[in-house]
Amino acid sequence: MKLTARNIFRILICITAILTIHSTTFAFGSKEKSPEEQAAENEKKATKTYNSGVKHMDKAKEISVKGDSTYAFNYRATSDAKAKKEYEKAVKDFVDATEYKADFAEAFNNLGYCYRKLDKLMLSLEAYHKALELKPGFPEAHEYLGETYLAMDSLDLARGQLQMLQELESPYADTLLKSIELYKLSKVNDKLSGSKSNK
Repeated sequence: MKLTARNIFRILICITAILTIHSTTFAFGSKEKSPEEQAAENEKKATKTYNSGVKHMDKAKEISVKGDSTYAFNYRATSDAKAKKEYEKAVKDFVDATEYKADFAEAFNNLGYCYRKLDKLMLSLEAYHKALELKPGFPEAHEYLGETYLAMDSLDLARGQLQMLQELESPYADTLLKSIELYKLSKVNDKLSGSKSNK
């Protein structure tokens, strides 16, 4: 092939086109992720942050059991500063998990638990309702929601969650029943303390 100005120009156009394609490929990766690949990556990130949140939540529970109450069933917020810090870390992880995976009912449920332990009861209610919207009949969410109602002095609403758990024949019904009994006992003790102080 004779190298004329026209042929050289054509060769340069071909080389430029090839370099443009290769530079675009290197700039954006070999290919964009498909929706399925992106969903799988988000699922992986959601699981990782959720597991981190569970570790912080478990650590907070361990700390607060020592400082807050001798009762196994304690619906109240924690008073322990170290436990609060762990619950706050757990909240961040659970929020991140729900951002990666918007239908992560378990993350919303644990988020509600942590908010309750931080005495953020309205946020707790929102999280439990979202968990139940995503996973109707979710026994643990019904039990935790009942605990939140007790923390808000809404005994009748807590009993409604107990009834739901009994209809589901869930073992969480026993846990909530014990919390309700603890709540009623604390109210009796409050009345007795009040009547003694008035004498």
